[in-house]
Amino acid sequence: MTIAQPLRTNLLGDQKAEDDKALLANFIETPEYRSIIESKDSCVVVGRRGTGKSAIFLKLQSHWTQGSKQNQIIAIAPEDDQTIYFRSLQKDFIGHYNFIRPISRNLWKYGILLELLSKIHRDYKCKSLVESDQTLNEHLKKWRSINDSPFLTRITTIAKPLLKNRDLEDIVGELPSLLEIRKIEDKILNLLSQTKNNFLVLIDKLDEGYENDISGTAIISGIIACASELNKKHTNLRIVVFLRDNILRGLKLHDPDYTRNIEGEVLTLHWDTFRLLNLSAKRLKTTFNLNVEKDQKIWDRCTANTGEHNEIQGIDGFKKCLQFTLYRPRDLLSLLNKAFYFALAENREVITYSDIERTAHEISKNRFDDLIKEYKQIFPSIPYATAIFSQGNPEMMYGDAIQLLDAVDFSDDGAANEEVKIIQSDGVVRSLYSVGFLGVHDENSNTFIFCHDGKAPNRDFKFEEKILIHPCYWIALNLSKSALKSEEMEQINDEYEIKVESISPELRNQKIGSLITEVSSLSIGAEDSKHFEEWVFKAIQIVFARHLSNIEKHPNGSATQRRDVIGTNNLSSNVWQSISQHYQVRQVIFEVKNYQNIGRDEYRQMITYLHNSYGRLGFIVTRDDDPELKKGGELDWVRETYTSHNKLIIRLSYKFLTKMLSKLRSPEKHDVVDDALSNILDKYERTYLSLPSTTNVRKNNKPRAAKSIVK
Repeated sequence: MTIAQPLRTNLLGDQKAEDDKALLANFIETPEYRSIIESKDSCVVVGRRGTGKSAIFLKLQSHWTQGSKQNQIIAIAPEDDQTIYFRSLQKDFIGHYNFIRPISRNLWKYGILLELLSKIHRDYKCKSLVESDQTLNEHLKKWRSINDSPFLTRITTIAKPLLKNRDLEDIVGELPSLLEIRKIEDKILNLLSQTKNNFLVLIDKLDEGYENDISGTAIISGIIACASELNKKHTNLRIVVFLRDNILRGLKLHDPDYTRNIEGEVLTLHWDTFRLLNLSAKRLKTTFNLNVEKDQKIWDRCTANTGEHNEIQGIDGFKKCLQFTLYRPRDLLSLLNKAFYFALAENREVITYSDIERTAHEISKNRFDDLIKEYKQIFPSIPYATAIFSQGNPEMMYGDAIQLLDAVDFSDDGAANEEVKIIQSDGVVRSLYSVGFLGVHDENSNTFIFCHDGKAPNRDFKFEEKILIHPCYWIALNLSKSALKSEEMEQINDEYEIKVESISPELRNQKIGSLITEVSSLSIGAEDSKHFEEWVFKAIQIVFARHLSNIEKHPNGSATQRRDVIGTNNLSSNVWQSISQHYQVRQVIFEVKNYQNIGRDEYRQMITYLHNSYGRLGFIVTRDDDPELKKGGELDWVRETYTSHNKLIIRLSYKFLTKMLSKLRSPEKHDVVDDALSNILDKYERTYLSLPSTTNVRKNNKPRAAKSIVK
């Protein structure tokens, strides 16, 4: 590789999506992005700073615009002054969440309907229909007459006289009729059925001018309610709202109906090692005009091997760089941009670990400052709670952290003091975990678990339990270590957690060996069914640790259709990409049956589970020693399930899990699970169902072209 690049600080692209000229050409089509395009299951996209919300916002505009001339884009991205002006409408209702929310919902609904009407009016087939309708024509003229102002400014200007000098209850009840919302919506629904156009509404930058109080969260909740309602009513309308994670946390805190009204609408952006490597490789390939295909080879081409301890080549070397980030694209681009700047300044063709270390100091401080800024409003004690760990050891016992926090005087900050009095030191530690500052040691996987999306620990802390400060903050806090040793690194997966290896191979073997022998002591049948389910859960956590994230048992609790074990498909290997591409599986279901033979009822039950993000493929784990399907009933049910319902149900013997566990005693054998699962999938497709095999797709790793819901 020959360096022929100018000395720039943003060689691989700008960290702000709207300023990044290389964004669209190097965009990574993540599962979350494809989910937005292919379904209307979620109307809210959530992520922390730098996770790619704005990038998806811009890519969706480009995708739908280029997809068809019939696709109409409405992009709403208010500036802070517009948001503050809109918020002024609620000044008489401060503290009245149940009033502000419906007012916000109706005002946003009115604005979106008028934006739709404006677009429909430009369609020559519908123009005369709009102009001949007195109601629509009057509202459209009023909407367009407000000096071509931005979206929120128009809404505020129209609403202000309507809300003036009215009682709270009257406003809530009368606003829809004053704005004639129902009449307008019915008429627009009729017009939408007469036009071939499809409409995409993208709403971003809601954090500009946002305040995380009751009024602020009520406004956001109203927007989400509006988007969800309209999405369900109009087939050729799609509304997507982009939110920062801290705003979503505010909703969880203030909205009494969060679980019922909002939680199911949320799609959280996640990045793992392999997706970030793919992002890096794309940028490097474009920047340096490399004629190399594989991501790892591109990375190795642009990095130097400077010795055993400083090597950043290979996947482990890439992970070594990632420890200075929070597994967000913006973090990674910032790190690599500065590293290549240092290399180019010295006329070097590749970056070294020393380049990474030089920029890591700035990155660490920036990430720490961002953490405080991002969560200070909803977590007032965070500046003081994080500061107590400075100049110490990154690893400690939970009890030691509690003692440190108990000794802190929060009285100088009223909000922080009030918070700590309520949640106590234990609650502070849990909050530090929920924002990704602290990780908790997990005995099942023998790792430290870090969270970046608000997920709380699903068990009580013990005083003797180990916790770890996230490595990206070590330099900023001047801790006794500045980086992890290579032998301490494990795959970091930011879907829900970060895993940092912290145990010896001997202990690893001991844990796995105990799990393998445990199943032999469980009797077949109802008596040990719960114990077998727990065993399968623990086995799946280990066997599919590299492939599935957020593995949970009974995630939907006591619901009628209660799934036994669910994990999120990370698309981290060819076989799992194939399962996503061909069977549309994002959430992977494992049903657990503690008996040898399963029948029609078990297959029919699984059929009812497979829809939406669960796709068309699921697994049933049984106590059958034979991995092969038996001729007759079992084989017929698999075939009937596929031919009649287009769903593939794979029966896994528990011995498959014990075999994989045995193989995984050696950490380097990470491919055995992929190979074994690929063989099983081939068996079902080629032999049991006689389908064209997807083996070549898996090997070539070519993702399916995403189908748009807007046609």
